[in-house]
Amino acid sequence: MEQYKLNLWAIVLILTLGSALPTHAAEQADKQNITNYSLLCEAGDTQACVKLAVIYQKGQGVEVSAAKAAELYGRACAGDNSEGCTELGKIYSEGHGVEVNYPKAVELFKTACDLGYAKGCSSLGYMHLAGRGVEKDALLAFIFAGQGCKGGDAYGCSNLGMLYDKGHGVVENPAKAVAHFKKGCDGGDITGCTSLGVMYQSGRGVALDKTKAATLFTKSCDGGHADACLKLEILKAE
Repeated sequence: MEQYKLNLWAIVLILTLGSALPTHAAEQADKQNITNYSLLCEAGDTQACVKLAVIYQKGQGVEVSAAKAAELYGRACAGDNSEGCTELGKIYSEGHGVEVNYPKAVELFKTACDLGYAKGCSSLGYMHLAGRGVEKDALLAFIFAGQGCKGGDAYGCSNLGMLYDKGHGVVENPAKAVAHFKKGCDGGDITGCTSLGVMYQSGRGVALDKTKAATLFTKSCDGGHADACLKLEILKAE
């Protein structure tokens, strides 16, 4: 009986240690990444500063610190890192770790866009559309969304689709709206999938297909878009 207990404890110990090893290895990798990126960032590697900022945003091996992330993105942006400028712009537009400052966000998005970063252009377009930090200007929103989409940013394509759908800054064109929503959705922007689902649900700019609409709403809902979940339930009830 005693031997049985010893064997049982041995199995439990092996299983416990075995399950702990991957976690320990991951923790060690996080610590090593922090050390490496910190050294590189201090040496002037702006992309290392961006990677370190992401670590602080997600709390990978460190306590989550939006303020520290903002500081690191700022350092990267000061070195003309367009991704750093864009991410810092998002922080200022959302107020994570800093006070909301729309004009500052616009300035940062413009810097990123001027550096050729598609996401910066898309974000700048949204600010012009919403009138945050700048006067509302649908034409500029269309121009910058177009630059973002052309540069490969899915969010910019989805926004461009919305502008074509509503006729903001451009002549209303449902078919082009569908094309850009699809491009956004295929690129990974779930809001584009939701908008594309709406077009299929209503038959606007595309042949009516509620099955396709349900598939798109499901994809967006699974991706965390609450509005898509609601639209899916409404569609099922029809």
